Amino acid sequence: MLQVFYSSPVLQLRIRGDIKLLWSSGSEELSVVYASAIVRIDMTDLQPLLHKCLYDSEVRPRRGRFGAVAVTNANTHKVAYQVWNISRNVGMASGCVDGVISGIIALPLFESRQSKQRHFCAITVGTSNVFSIHRLIDDKTSTITSIIMNKIVPAAWSTFTSLVRMFWQDNVEQGQPLEARQQDFGRASLVTAMKDGTRRGERVALSPSGSLAAITDSLGRILLIDTQANVVTRLWKGYRDAHCFFLDVLVDDKLSCSTSASNYQRKQDFSLSLAIYTLRRGTVEVWKLRNGPRLAIIKCGHDFHVIQPAIPLYGNSGTTYVPTELYILHKRSGDIASIRPRMPSMHK
Repeated sequence: MLQVFYSSPVLQLRIRGDIKLLWSSGSEELSVVYASAIVRIDMTDLQPLLHKCLYDSEVRPRRGRFGAVAVTNANTHKVAYQVWNISRNVGMASGCVDGVISGIIALPLFESRQSKQRHFCAITVGTSNVFSIHRLIDDKTSTITSIIMNKIVPAAWSTFTSLVRMFWQDNVEQGQPLEARQQDFGRASLVTAMKDGTRRGERVALSPSGSLAAITDSLGRILLIDTQANVVTRLWKGYRDAHCFFLDVLVDDKLSCSTSASNYQRKQDFSLSLAIYTLRRGTVEVWKLRNGPRLAIIKCGHDFHVIQPAIPLYGNSGTTYVPTELYILHKRSGDIASIRPRMPSMHK
């Protein structure tokens, strides 16, 4: 599956899942970040297409005439997407270096409540602005014409090109991405930004629910941002070249309950925390959110990587909650250790 979304190098790929239960409404998306644009792909559109590509590659023969068609057909699938130009918001000269879409946000105060538009929040970091918060407006959800153009036309075009290449695949060079017409940009407005000539934004991390974001800058500061209120709620200093990860920490008084019924976990049994990995110090610090104390400090040295599994998509099962975890990987031996600090009970 090959598809071109924007004519510049990809800086970052981010997947945001919905940690709510199956019956809750939420959005899950893949964010493709460029220096001057950001692309959103809905996982409800992408996952069926990926399953189809995998199915085609396994079922169809891989040799002979029809095997070549199967490989070629994998390149004809297209996924619907939305793209926004954010160059005016972040500065056309510098652009952004990292970013993520945090999910759906509420409509502005004077916006019509009858509007079918969806507004998404995007956070980017760069050299001109330490961070920028954008409102991405989905203009194409309220008209039948736009639905036809975004959903039906790509599917029809994929079917047509598959049939054409079945008979004329000898004239088509395999392995090349399809020529893609540049899709129109959606409306992107700047909500707020922090400008500081003495520092630049480096990385952004998003909480599983998308309600919090942690941003690191070149002066060793870490900003905790509420993505719904668009305000900085907490600040850490003295963490140069740091990487931030959100993880769920088990509350101490819930430990006995969880061990006795390990197959059943509730979200209420965990508390969200922020892990700060500082490469220069070789330490991992875990802080309670939003305004709690430091729960643990782990001295792992300089021969380790901190890794985090992907967030489960399509929510969790209806009976148990899958917490966000964090691991330490030794570079040489390949040993993996889990970071599992305990949070003191409020009743103690």
